[in-house]
Amino acid sequence: MPRGVGKTKKARPGSEARRLSRREMALDHAARLFNERGIAATSIADVAAAMQVTRAALYYYFDERDDLVFQTYERACQIIAGDLEAADEEGGDGLAKTLSFTRRALAPGKAPIAVLGETDYLKAPQQSIIARASARNTKALEGFVEQGIADGSVRPCDAHVMAHTIAGFVSWIQLTPAWLDIEETEAHARDANAVLSLLRNGVGAPHVQTPAVSFDVEALRPSPGNPFDRDAAANAKIETLLATASRLFNRRGVEGVSLDDVTAELGATKGALYHYFSDKADLVHRCYDRAFGLYEAIADHAMKHGRTGLEQTSIGVHLNTQAQAGALSPLAPLAGVRGLSKGQQTSLLSRAEAISRRYEAMGRRGLKDGTLQMSDVPAQARAGAGLFAWISKWRRADDPRSPQMLGDEIVRLYTRGLSAA
Repeated sequence: MPRGVGKTKKARPGSEARRLSRREMALDHAARLFNERGIAATSIADVAAAMQVTRAALYYYFDERDDLVFQTYERACQIIAGDLEAADEEGGDGLAKTLSFTRRALAPGKAPIAVLGETDYLKAPQQSIIARASARNTKALEGFVEQGIADGSVRPCDAHVMAHTIAGFVSWIQLTPAWLDIEETEAHARDANAVLSLLRNGVGAPHVQTPAVSFDVEALRPSPGNPFDRDAAANAKIETLLATASRLFNRRGVEGVSLDDVTAELGATKGALYHYFSDKADLVHRCYDRAFGLYEAIADHAMKHGRTGLEQTSIGVHLNTQAQAGALSPLAPLAGVRGLSKGQQTSLLSRAEAISRRYEAMGRRGLKDGTLQMSDVPAQARAGAGLFAWISKWRRADDPRSPQMLGDEIVRLYTRGLSAA
């Protein structure tokens, strides 16, 4: 409970507004820091320093970091709920409501929205509150898409997948400044417009059809080599460890997963893990190194096998979707990259920017050959990762959609958007 509750002293005029204003300001800073650095690397003292106040000043509003995290996540759900309600009240058909929500959620200058990437860090009752609130929001968004299909404004599609993909876009746009080292204010408006354009009409030129992608991302899995070779056997074990850890990190957030969780999932001992990794930070970095190796291999494959810019980018989207939905489970670009060591940050950010530039090159090829229509190629390349980056957060192991089916659905969204017109 915040300090001061239960006191009988009457507040002076305007003091309650100032108190709420300072709390809201603290939640703004906390959301930004959690997105950039992650929960583990952000304390109440860090938030206080960002606000240029004392740490003691914030203990009036938050009992501890757990309380700060919970209130920041709860506020994110409330902001999204408000945007959904406003979009519904604005009226119109299902497509109009869907786009109105997205426009509001990504509006430049809006209060930062904490990405709900580490909810497993919270205590069980807090987790339940956030999970229920997030599920209500996604269900409401799914209802907009279903309304659009019924009223003819949205083409036939999987409303469940579309709602989660839109939520993924909203989350990814909060993270792009940290991951791609761009100016937040300048890029946010461009990226928001890129998302809205993609959701409405896609990026495929009107006269071209959605490419059929038959490639299987499993073909890009590193070869296990000779099982009787000691080095090959060790590499196979490391691959299994990294895939398992990445799947857990993707699902529950880095701070929500312990080394004990990883070994329990594998049925191994912690000693086996320490044989290959020095500590959790080393494990996380190795998971990212593995992931970016796969992202680079996907870009290589797309550029090699796509005959047009549309085919190249569609192959990239499809294979990345398969990877996140399937057993490969590369570590997605999560909140907290700024919490890694400087050397790790430099390496990963450089690789992320290089991959983004490669998709820009594919986009420019599509403009030149007439298969793509993009008004802002760099923004589309940045925003495009939102199509698949959040799949591991919502897709369950028993989901009836295969990775290939999900890839087909996401590529249709990428090329054609939601509009039935």
